[in-house]
Amino acid sequence: MGLFMPGKRRGLAMLSAALFLGAPATLVAQITPDPPPSAGEAAYNLRQIVARYIDWRGPAFGELQTVHERLYLETEGGREPGALWMDRDGRMRREIDAAGARTVEAAAPGGAWKIAADGKVADDPGAAERARRYALLQFGDAFTGRGGASVALAGTADVEDRTWSVVRVTFGDADIYEALIDSATGALCCYRITEGGAARTEMFGDWRLQDGVRMPFAELVKAVAPTGVRISAIELNRDFDPALFQRPAAGG
Repeated sequence: MGLFMPGKRRGLAMLSAALFLGAPATLVAQITPDPPPSAGEAAYNLRQIVARYIDWRGPAFGELQTVHERLYLETEGGREPGALWMDRDGRMRREIDAAGARTVEAAAPGGAWKIAADGKVADDPGAAERARRYALLQFGDAFTGRGGASVALAGTADVEDRTWSVVRVTFGDADIYEALIDSATGALCCYRITEGGAARTEMFGDWRLQDGVRMPFAELVKAVAPTGVRISAIELNRDFDPALFQRPAAGG
């Protein structure tokens, strides 16, 4: 869920052009919006659409606090394993093992840092705020105006031969976070995000109920090049070791 959060710098979202040559065509075809479980009368105002989305995410969505995913990227070069830790307070850590080297990005309210493939540790300016905003989106708080979010309906959009209501979230600057939601069922199609002038679309598929929360087990990120993500395991509401988010000494 939400492995990629590039601003002006792509971070792990891109890793490198050499790694992300594009997702295999089979995965691109598979990660399309899942059909809604049932049809109903379309909602026409923001409150109704948000309520349907929260209900669609499952009976335990409102109590969701942490997400831990084991995953792999699907590239033309094969599968690259990785992991994601994310909590409702905006702490986030991502790891990718590629070509024998581990790349890490971590963010918390106190700051953000990353470890490149060469093992060097560096600060990551702006990443903590991006992680905070993304958590507000992923845990649903942004849609109810929490954390400084402003929410509005922004018309409709056609994706994969279906029409979705666009729920737009902003935070007082030029960055835009949009969720495309089925107004009849509350089903989520995708996010359209612009951060620091860089735009991407995150599409979700293979939704499954996990401990009372509907979670996507497949993602497709369309940015410079499409990148596929498969989730192999998800743990919800597990406590995280604080050391995961603490900046290591120089040299890792």
